Amino acid sequence: MLWALGGYFLLSLAVGWWGRRRAQGTVEGYFAAGRRLPWGLAALSMVATTFAVDTPLAITEYVRQGGLAANWRWWNMLIGGMLSVVVFAPLWRRSGVLTDSEILSLRYGDRPAEILRAFRALWLGGFINLIILGWVQAAMQTVLEAFVGLSSQTAYLLLIVSTLVTLVYTLIGGLWSVVWTDVVQFILALSSTTLLMVRVLTQVDMTRIPSEAWRLFPSGEGWGVMVLLALMGFQWWASWYPGAEPAGGGYILQRMASTPSPSAAQKALALFQILHYAVRPITWYAVALASLVVLPDLRDHKAAYLLMAKHFLSPAEQIMLLVGLTGAYMSTISTHFNWGASYIARDLGLPEEKALRAGLWSTIALAILSLLVVPFISSVAGAWNFLLESGAGTGFVLILRWFWRRLSIWSEITALLAPMVGYLIFRVAAEWEFPQSYIATVVFTVGAILLVTWIGRGTSPEKWEAFYAKVQPTFTLKQMGLWLLGIAAGYAITFGLIEWLREGGIPWLLGAGIAGMAAFFQFLR
Repeated sequence: MLWALGGYFLLSLAVGWWGRRRAQGTVEGYFAAGRRLPWGLAALSMVATTFAVDTPLAITEYVRQGGLAANWRWWNMLIGGMLSVVVFAPLWRRSGVLTDSEILSLRYGDRPAEILRAFRALWLGGFINLIILGWVQAAMQTVLEAFVGLSSQTAYLLLIVSTLVTLVYTLIGGLWSVVWTDVVQFILALSSTTLLMVRVLTQVDMTRIPSEAWRLFPSGEGWGVMVLLALMGFQWWASWYPGAEPAGGGYILQRMASTPSPSAAQKALALFQILHYAVRPITWYAVALASLVVLPDLRDHKAAYLLMAKHFLSPAEQIMLLVGLTGAYMSTISTHFNWGASYIARDLGLPEEKALRAGLWSTIALAILSLLVVPFISSVAGAWNFLLESGAGTGFVLILRWFWRRLSIWSEITALLAPMVGYLIFRVAAEWEFPQSYIATVVFTVGAILLVTWIGRGTSPEKWEAFYAKVQPTFTLKQMGLWLLGIAAGYAITFGLIEWLREGGIPWLLGAGIAGMAAFFQFLR
């Protein structure tokens, strides 16, 4: 297997070197592809980045523990994703920013805004980014130990080599190299997981899967009113989460900012929603469901995906899957290296020549630190919960800053600090669990934001009018209808593909979803 990884590393370096031919020696050229990134490439890069090495393992664990309905923990984010497509994608692109911290200067334009912009750049690009990188690195080490059978020391050494290869191609070509390697890595990852799905579907009697596992809507133990309220009523708009930020943001914004126009940004984000929520995961659902028949007594649910691969794939095909999972891992960390460094280059007020140099050194620092934090990531689920709850309620400002003049920079500061205070009060001190702790933190954060906004002064009319004229924010009945159409079509495709797994043939729901999505793209134009 190691020789195959070596060949894959050489391929990644070659693609990254080829991608550097379009890179430019400026901050925008390096971190935003000179604003010339085709929307299709941008979408594929987004979906490759969100295909982390642990994602199929985590989805398998969800399905084995709670059936398909357990995926509402992340299915709910399609609602906010489609809202970002319809409303916020063109606003971000018209703003001309490269990072989501940069919008603070454009929106408020005073000294506190510049300070918060720099702090937020270090917070997101550094601390939060390292939490994400740490869990991705730890997940890859687990795969190398469990799937390949390497010792922890050997697996960590291979992790260092993989990180070094990723760092090299990320440095030499910036976002262009990252995007082109993303495309290659996504094709490899999706091909290998699709192969495993085909092997499973042709050898397992899917009619033996318990009927409760097929259920699409949650009920029973662990799915009370409070859980549904937290997921469907709050999470999709309230919490910052990588790849599903309220109103867009993070590396998703970086890809949109790199496209040539607001229309291209919308199309890129729309295609990402469909690939991310509907098309790509079907390969994982099939394996997860079949594992309930093949491995009914297994208690280590996350290990089920890799055990299914060992059971159904030949040695050569297992190598293909390992290469695909390695590609998923490298596409994620390369984006986080480049995206995290873009904050340092763009938001600290450095002159152009120093900014690019600072960005390059930051890329190297992130790669090194991502390896050093691995021993401190004891639980991927714990890191996931921390991100959701320590930012619960932040989305209230991230969405309304585009429309409500009364919001001030102090509202933004409150939105950053209040969730962490709420997390300490409800989760740490009171020892409440999800969903009670999460809902309480959202209510606490929104209340604090409203209080600060009411007490303080809003943005000056001159600054607001300049911002409004530049980004042209709107939310009309037509946009609302388009938003609802996108949500309905996205869920129809998702559930239609699941019905295809269960019954075979082309179910009417899938056809309706595809027709609805075609109409969505047509109206989006």
